[in-house]
Amino acid sequence: MQNYYSYVNFSIAFLCFFTNVSAQVIKGSVTDINKNSLSAKILIKPLNNPNLISEFVITSNGSFSYNLKKEYPMGFIIEVKSTGFKEAKEEIKDNDSSKPLLFEFILIKEKIEKLEEVIIKGKKKPFIRKKDTIVFRVDSYKDGTERKVEDLLKRLPGVEVDDKNGTVKYKGKSIETVTLEGDNLFDSNYTIGTKNINIDLVKEIEAIENYSENKLLKGIENSDKIILNLKLKDNKTDFSGSANVGVGDFSGSKEVASNNVVNLLGINKKIKSFSLATHNNIGVNPSPFNYFGNSFSAEQLREQDIFAKKIIPETILPQFANNNLSNINNQFFGNFNSTFNLSSKIKTRVNLFYITDKIKNNEFSESTITINDEQFSIFDDIFIQKKPRQYRGDVELKVNTSKNALLEYNVSYRNETIDTENSIFSNQGNNFSSNLGTKNQLIKQDVEFTKRISKDKALQFRLRNTINNLDQNFNISPSIFNNSEFINDVQKNASNKVLTSFNVILLGKKNKSKYNFVFGGNLDRESLQTNLFSQNDAVESSISNGFNDIKYRKNDFFSSGSYNWRLGRFFISPKYTLRFLNQNLEFIDNNTFDELSRIIFEPSISVLYYINDTSFLTLGSFISQSPNTVENLFTNQVITNNRLSKNNIPSLRLRKNQTYNLSYNNNDLSNQLNLSIGANYTITDGNFFNNTQIDEFNTITTNFFLSENTSNVNLYFNFSKLIYPIKTNIKINSSYSVLNFKNIINNSDLRDNRSTFLNNSIFLKTAFNLPVNIENTITHLYNINESQGIFENQSIENKLKLLIKPSKQFFVNIIYNLFVPDINSSNSFSFLESQLNYQPKNKNWQLSLSGINLLNERFFEQISTTDFSISRNRFNLLNRYILFNFNYSF
Repeated sequence: MQNYYSYVNFSIAFLCFFTNVSAQVIKGSVTDINKNSLSAKILIKPLNNPNLISEFVITSNGSFSYNLKKEYPMGFIIEVKSTGFKEAKEEIKDNDSSKPLLFEFILIKEKIEKLEEVIIKGKKKPFIRKKDTIVFRVDSYKDGTERKVEDLLKRLPGVEVDDKNGTVKYKGKSIETVTLEGDNLFDSNYTIGTKNINIDLVKEIEAIENYSENKLLKGIENSDKIILNLKLKDNKTDFSGSANVGVGDFSGSKEVASNNVVNLLGINKKIKSFSLATHNNIGVNPSPFNYFGNSFSAEQLREQDIFAKKIIPETILPQFANNNLSNINNQFFGNFNSTFNLSSKIKTRVNLFYITDKIKNNEFSESTITINDEQFSIFDDIFIQKKPRQYRGDVELKVNTSKNALLEYNVSYRNETIDTENSIFSNQGNNFSSNLGTKNQLIKQDVEFTKRISKDKALQFRLRNTINNLDQNFNISPSIFNNSEFINDVQKNASNKVLTSFNVILLGKKNKSKYNFVFGGNLDRESLQTNLFSQNDAVESSISNGFNDIKYRKNDFFSSGSYNWRLGRFFISPKYTLRFLNQNLEFIDNNTFDELSRIIFEPSISVLYYINDTSFLTLGSFISQSPNTVENLFTNQVITNNRLSKNNIPSLRLRKNQTYNLSYNNNDLSNQLNLSIGANYTITDGNFFNNTQIDEFNTITTNFFLSENTSNVNLYFNFSKLIYPIKTNIKINSSYSVLNFKNIINNSDLRDNRSTFLNNSIFLKTAFNLPVNIENTITHLYNINESQGIFENQSIENKLKLLIKPSKQFFVNIIYNLFVPDINSSNSFSFLESQLNYQPKNKNWQLSLSGINLLNERFFEQISTTDFSISRNRFNLLNRYILFNFNYSF
């Protein structure tokens, strides 16, 4: 061992000696013409690449001595720079690297000459980069057609707006919220602001990455949150607002088309507020609540675990066309949002909501079903009338108990009722009428305390409690059980969910790395009672196997931690969660009990590599285990409509999930280029599968747990680029996914199924300096389901928009939308709409005339496939209408 260490020491000494011997030495001095020593930089550049600084040294008292670290077979350049002096330069060629080089540089002072004033005028850059923030100048992206913030967001590079619900993504990632002058006025319901704030009030829109709302965590929180911040014009910060009155005529109807909106914005040093009142019957939804479609808001996705599950799903309608023509509504929405600075240490936010609507439609659905070489068809013609109503109030209080401590309290109360009446004509032989009444109440409370322990550490305590009561009463007449003694069937469901969670979090940083450790628990209590019975005026009779009474408890205690290393261009973020999960399921109706406890380890890691300032690669791997929900744990039947009843074979076994992803992203704002390419793979071991019994009149679905795999592969490609020579913006979006799953149909063996989905779209928009520009989007959808048979469908949609601006005061757009639900069929739907806008110069008002559904299409059709059927769904549309709008801003 001693010989080994002697050998290592000798090797190190030899290498150091050899390095010193082989390195060429440069020496010298730098002075002015009066022999005064100067402080200067000595730059070494290869002769064959004079723009590259290879090495450098700084003088000490006017002298320098330096051993060159590199060899320069082609020669090198020495440049000498000192503030206030002209630089000196010397080229070294045919150099003998074994000999030292001696230099004596004498620098001459620069002459200061008075120059005539030169004014350079140029176009402002449309955006500014400030560390983690991109500032978009609104005026650089406007073309005069925008009215609200959302209209402009659709034009910003890297920003995507979902046309169905208004949610926003930046660089492919969902934003947290939209703040107003730095204040989180709307929280998760930021679409109230983006859909309703006038763009004329906004000067800049900031996209802020790595955002921390809690200022005590700034710099130490490993945040991947993104927000948008609206910066208002200087003269729009006191009190402003707008009022829109829209009246018109529906073709073939005595009903008056209307769209009326009033909003007020008030800002001073202590208060920021935005209030809104709207009424319309033309399918517009200015609220964050979607009662007609199946898309979810950012808040709904974030809070889905605190709500009891609706066993009977609500009626949904597809969202289609530029205006949501399938939403035949009559909506009133009122909203008030405000932040108050009560003192230098106390701040509060209040959000109030009220919405009521009357949605109606006619849906005709027809399905061709093929099972085991047997084929039959079913149809339903349903007249729908849905009446939602919601009251809601949110209050947030922030108190800085000290300079380094913050206490936050949030409370939310929500009261929602939905009444849905259906008249149904079907192939079942009877005409049915049904009513679904849903009552949903929620109280949510959050307490959070943050203490900044030191410059590099902080401690947080969080406590949450939620109580959700959900009742659903479903009545259908006549009885679907073909019992002539009874007039109707009644399905009553009552759910209660109480969730209490607590966390202690330690956050910190060390050098360029950040970490956090969490200790906490979740106590989840959920109960479900269902009762199915038939009745007439005097008698009630329970249906066999129509009663459920269960209690499900889930206790989850965990510890998790993550560390974010920054190693050069690499960001490596490993994470772990270690949890103890205890589940118990009690069947009150038959006095049985099931319990399962597990210790679970869930690791994950993500690696991000910055290729340059605009592009990066990400690689991630995530492993988790998840329990089931009450909707898969009741045993006896529940009816949900005139055809379907469902039940389960309960199980407390866990789903084991593995997720892997790889992506490349390039967001080059200077060149107006956005590119993202990626792949995701998810495999789930163990899941609930369907055992479906289906005939011409009824469908009975039993969910059961099986230790089989379900897998999904998703590939995507998104590209956008402004092509300057032809002044055209192009966007290409493509996604391809394959889902492999299993089920049982009509007592078959376990079937292997594959569902493939392909979505391609190409968007083009010109920006010529001409009165006319065009915008066109073509979308192709392809879906194929393979099992014992093959069911496939392809649809195509083209949306052409003409933008005509003959002067600054007039603007016209014409939109033609062609939709082909099945390219193998000649059936197609055409939609035409136009809008004429007039805004006089230096006036606060404008006029517009809109024509929607001018070709007066009465319905449209969608085609969907499953592993055993092809279905056609036809929905009514709003009649053609002409709307005159007067808008006044103040």
